[in-house]
Amino acid sequence: MKVTREEALRLILSHVKPVGKEVKTLHECYGRVLGEDLFSPEELPNADLSAVDGFAVVSSSCRELPAELKVVETVEAGKESVASIGPGEAAFVMTGGIVPEGADAVVRVEDTLQKGSSVVIEKAVKPGQLINYRGSEAKKGEKILSEGELLTPRKVALIAHVGIYTVKVFRRPKVALITTGNEILEPYHSSKPGAARNTNYYLLKGLLESEGVETVYMGTVEDSPEKLKTVIEEAAENADLVVTTGGISKGKFDFVKRAVPELGFKVFFNSTNIRPGRPLLFAVKEGKTLIGLPGYPAATTVNVLEFLLPAVRKLAGRSDVENRYIKATAAEKLHSREGRVDFVRVTIHQENGKITVKNAGSQQTANYTSMALCDGLAVVEAHRGEVKAGEQVEVLPLSWP
Repeated sequence: MKVTREEALRLILSHVKPVGKEVKTLHECYGRVLGEDLFSPEELPNADLSAVDGFAVVSSSCRELPAELKVVETVEAGKESVASIGPGEAAFVMTGGIVPEGADAVVRVEDTLQKGSSVVIEKAVKPGQLINYRGSEAKKGEKILSEGELLTPRKVALIAHVGIYTVKVFRRPKVALITTGNEILEPYHSSKPGAARNTNYYLLKGLLESEGVETVYMGTVEDSPEKLKTVIEEAAENADLVVTTGGISKGKFDFVKRAVPELGFKVFFNSTNIRPGRPLLFAVKEGKTLIGLPGYPAATTVNVLEFLLPAVRKLAGRSDVENRYIKATAAEKLHSREGRVDFVRVTIHQENGKITVKNAGSQQTANYTSMALCDGLAVVEAHRGEVKAGEQVEVLPLSWP
């Protein structure tokens, strides 16, 4: 059940469904996904406001310069004007203050000269200058945000800006993580020959939680089919998505690959055409999804970035789920083999507006150090083969810029 990179992503995204919704206050919305379209409840701004500290004037009074105008009022921010400005008059208006009726322009303080109870305008005045007109930022009923948008601090502030305090958001998805293998050691355990550290757990926890996902660690399961089934069943009951690492290749003790269909999951594929990370299992049971990742951390990293993160973004309700790539020029040969999609670890360089990439050291699947420290992954398509120096290549940035 081998599929291409494109087929794998299509199958995963077609079966992953967003979780339910809930209502939260703005304090609880950072990093959540908006569950409804939002519309401005009022015009923004809700009055004609001065953009600067200055003098509100009738522009026709300033055709001949210098123009001396009588100051009839001072308008503070947040207070309404009580006067109406006529020809030959002016009002001092603070930044954000309401422009008095009759005035059609504001002149900066620094462009005037105060003379007793009058102000002298020394520069030309155009109608409408330095006035933020009512409704110029948003009309009442105008859409300001769409369902599926990630609520960054700036967007949360925008919601507050228009006067909304509670919003509908998607529930934070829960992802259960299972590490498999008798050889797995925690970083605080003493080293043993042939053992492997639990690198994948720390990778998954960080990457998933940075996407706003709640992770639940089910622990490390030894190579026992029955124990593995028990843990997977428990994980599926309590989480929206189950993620396993290890146990999906062709080895004698790769029990995940066997346990998943025995538990009633429909397996859509268990291998792709990418490197590193060819083994990848995707299965569904009663609306719950399971993604089985390979054991090598470098291979796991590629599959997490390419398939798992888009899946959890959709699970979280995001409208923008797929990765964003950049175009770069290979500064040296990037080795690849025709017939597979190679994710080549690269360093990224920018000079005079040109982005180039170079090999970031070892490309061995067993080598995680080069994967952890590279700037990005150059994606070499299956039909292409090696990339020559000077040729363009698509790159998934990881730690750049």
